Amino acid sequence: MNNLIEFFKKAFHIIVLAVLLILSIVMLGTSLSFNEHSLARGVQSIVGPIQKSGAGMIHRFRLGPENEELVKQNIELMRERENMYIEKDDTTLTEMSQPDSLHRERIRMYDYTYAHVIFRTVDRAFNYMIVDKGAKDGICRDMAVLSPSGVAGVVTDVSSNFATVRPILHPESRISAVVTPANQNGTVIWEGDDPRVAYLEAIPQHSEINIGDSVFTNGYSNIFPKGLLIGTVKEVQVGNNASFLTIKVKLATKYTDIYTVYLVENLFKSELDTLKANFKDE
Repeated sequence: MNNLIEFFKKAFHIIVLAVLLILSIVMLGTSLSFNEHSLARGVQSIVGPIQKSGAGMIHRFRLGPENEELVKQNIELMRERENMYIEKDDTTLTEMSQPDSLHRERIRMYDYTYAHVIFRTVDRAFNYMIVDKGAKDGICRDMAVLSPSGVAGVVTDVSSNFATVRPILHPESRISAVVTPANQNGTVIWEGDDPRVAYLEAIPQHSEINIGDSVFTNGYSNIFPKGLLIGTVKEVQVGNNASFLTIKVKLATKYTDIYTVYLVENLFKSELDTLKANFKDE
């Protein structure tokens, strides 16, 4: 025992030195690990956004042009639909024409462009979207807005580079509609409880409306061409006013997945608005 005590006395400084050396190595390793972690985080904070931007650029250069080309092709197809035109009969007689001859002239009434949604809400009492085109791109107020699957909303405000869209999911939205095959006209509104469902109002109770019937724009407004899909009938009930039905409509547009939209301009809207301004409410 005495020999052990003597050994510790003689080797005390060596033991202390060894312990301090071990502690130094451990602390140095910990410090290096921390510094390495901090460095890695610092590098990631710089490289991360670059990687994200790079991935976006790769997506844009590889897939973007293809998607843009498809959108442009869709627009060309849409522009040639019958509901994009009005037809007029030219009955002007000349010495060379037959009295019963008619010349039908097609006049373009609507035109299309497109934009990308950069902001949207779906879970609020008043929902909005913002698209990445504005006045300098030819966007103006009251242009109809369509998703690839159906009616989406109406342009309400425009700046130089952007435009605000009021979707169907807004309490002030009103869209003139027709339900087929019953061919009954009404108004599609949203009551704020479900982003997938709207209501078709003012359909008489005697109308034969069935689940699955289609609801289209009826062309009565100066905004939407006739025959654009709004949705399908989901539920039919007798409303509080026994004269009319309560009709739930499953919306064709899925607002949570909307990225590209088509904007429709009525080329004669100003002329029509001028005429309607002279109407009297009696």
